[in-house]
This record gives sequence, C-alpha cells and structure tokens, in this order.
Amino acid sequence: MFRNKKKKSKKEGDNSLSSKNSSSGKASSSSSGQWSRSSGTGFEPSSESQRSSGVSAVLGGVAEFKVKLLAVLDNLEDVDNQGAIGMINTIDLNQQYRRIPFIAKDDSQVILVLFKYGIKVMEVNSPVVLYRHPLYSIQRVVCYDDGLGKQVVAIKVGQPRKTKYGLLAFQCNNQDQATEICRTLATIIEVITTPERS
Repeated sequence: MFRNKKKKSKKEGDNSLSSKNSSSGKASSSSSGQWSRSSGTGFEPSSESQRSSGVSAVLGGVAEFKVKLLAVLDNLEDVDNQGAIGMINTIDLNQQYRRIPFIAKDDSQVILVLFKYGIKVMEVNSPVVLYRHPLYSIQRVVCYDDGLGKQVVAIKVGQPRKTKYGLLAFQCNNQDQATEICRTLATIIEVITTPERS
C-alpha cells in the first residue's frame, strides 16, 4: 500500500483488512465505518505488529489510491456539528438537487495521496495537484455504501473552531479499498498527533 517516495508507479489501494465501527454506532444503516478527530475511533490496526508496520510506512512514504472524484463541496455550514450522518446527508441532498452526480464519471479518476503532511488529490497521469489539505484540517472521514452499490469515502476538512467546512467525496472500486483509505488516514493522524511513549 505504502510506497517509497522515489517510486513513480501508482498503485490501487485495495486489500481485505476489516473495519471496526465506532462505539457510538454506524453513521447510518449503510455506513461501513468512520473516524473523527474528537473520538479517534473507527479504524485501528488489528494488532500491535500491524500498527508498528503502519507507523514505519507512514513516516517513510505515502499511500496512493486510484479512485473517482465524486464531489468537492466548499463553505458548508456546520452549525449543528453533525457527524458522519450530516456528511452523508449533505452529499445525498446535493445529489438529489443534481449539484453532484450519483455516479462519478469515468473521466473523474484521480490519485488520492495520503501522507504525514495531509492529503493531496492529483491527476492520474501528471504531477498536477488538484486539491491539497494539511493534516490538521482533516476533521472526520467516513466510508459508506450509497445505496446504489457504490462505496464512497467522504473527508471533512476545515479549520479548528470554525463553523464553515468542506467535503471531498470519492467513489471507490470496492469496500476493501474504501475501508483501507479510512484506516490509513486514521492511522496517519494517530501516529503524527499522538505523543511518543517512552
């Protein structure tokens, strides 16, 4: 999954690691799992050795996933601070109002890059960066089945203590890939923000 920064080949992130739902329950009946900065629950390595290898990978490289960009929504109001359910409902409403598609177009394929400084969304066959968000701005990530058989990963970004936020939504190839994106991002944030134990 992780690759050394010197390598230029792009791999599809896809394996069979299972997810663990938040103790507060699923975001909705179709939600596969979630992570939030406040609770830190949802996607954790299943063993200490797996976490150790994840730590090394996070600090030494990046993870790249070939996905389809479904939506980029900016300047959203977060007055009620709704969690994963609010994120899913926001995407769903924008789809119903035809502001974003129900199914991502074939030409919307991008590379989602996760690394210790944050996330980048890049064009598939060029070094052009379409979107970039620092690690501290990532507030929540949720993956879910949209009801049409598509697996979606939604990432909430915003400045701390601000009511405005943005959403990036990606359509994944399958549930394993969606789960791995959420797990990887949660692990990166956990590793970078948790003080090292002596």
